[in-house]
Amino acid sequence: MRVFITKLFIYLGLIAVFLGLYLLLIYNRPDLVDDFYYRFTTPKAHSLILGGSLAGQGIHPDIINTQLDLGENHIINHAFAVGPSSYGPNYLKEITKKLKKGSADGLFIISVSPWTLGKDNENDDSTQFFEVERKLFVGNLKSSSLNPNLEYLIHHWNNKFEPFVRLYKYFTNYQGIAILHSNGWLEVIAKMDSISNNERIKRSLESSKYNTFSLSNTRLLYLDKIISYVDKFGEVIIIRMPVTRQMADLEKTRYPEFDTIIQGIADKNNVHYFNFMGLSGQFLTVDAYHLYKKDGEKFTNLLCDSINKYLNSVNQHDILVQNIE
Repeated sequence: MRVFITKLFIYLGLIAVFLGLYLLLIYNRPDLVDDFYYRFTTPKAHSLILGGSLAGQGIHPDIINTQLDLGENHIINHAFAVGPSSYGPNYLKEITKKLKKGSADGLFIISVSPWTLGKDNENDDSTQFFEVERKLFVGNLKSSSLNPNLEYLIHHWNNKFEPFVRLYKYFTNYQGIAILHSNGWLEVIAKMDSISNNERIKRSLESSKYNTFSLSNTRLLYLDKIISYVDKFGEVIIIRMPVTRQMADLEKTRYPEFDTIIQGIADKNNVHYFNFMGLSGQFLTVDAYHLYKKDGEKFTNLLCDSINKYLNSVNQHDILVQNIE
């Protein structure tokens, strides 16, 4: 009996050591968990990039922080994907949790597309939204700034072997992996030869052609609510990012009223809307939608130039008005 108890304690001790090392690995390398977890371990922020995966992969926070000199109001990327960060009640709750209160000088870049504003149930009922019914992690965690975030790891993480898979892929320079950085930017490493890239573009275009949802008035309402909420904490910029030429044509045909609707929401909230869809086809993408990381840098620099020009014109207008008064 004594031998059995001794072996049992040794066995339990080894398990405890393994679990401790496992948690230590996750604590020090949150990027090994999945494509989303790291964003729920970082501190609250004064400025946020919001939207779906177009923004999550295509907008580089470090470039914005440098080019716009945001300082202590530095921006992080808190854009996820269609579903988790489609505009709705969950995403609004998430934003209230991740945003650091008390700032009036933040910057909020809100990326819009038909895909994050799509109607996913016949009644357009927010309680029946995909992310609400599935109780997805966005908006449902008690905290979005804990490391380790045990609630996420226990309830919203499926593949517990993923850290070891990712470590292997990192060490072997695997061409087909996504790396989530501490600033929230998702770096996608993919084979970019023409054959591989054209095949991915073709597959994503075909998939989009079968998705025939209409725009959701309820999601548009929540977009308006999110803009109204963050507007209290700084400058709000709405953007529509470029995609491939084929995808731009598809969206224009299927949602011809989209830009007019978004411009109306922007005007209602007195914020600026930058529509970059006219540049579609001028950037290299990893599929029909998402910018390749190097072209994401180019786009982010272009975005910074546009924001700088806009803010300078606003400041000059304010000075002129003050002088007249």
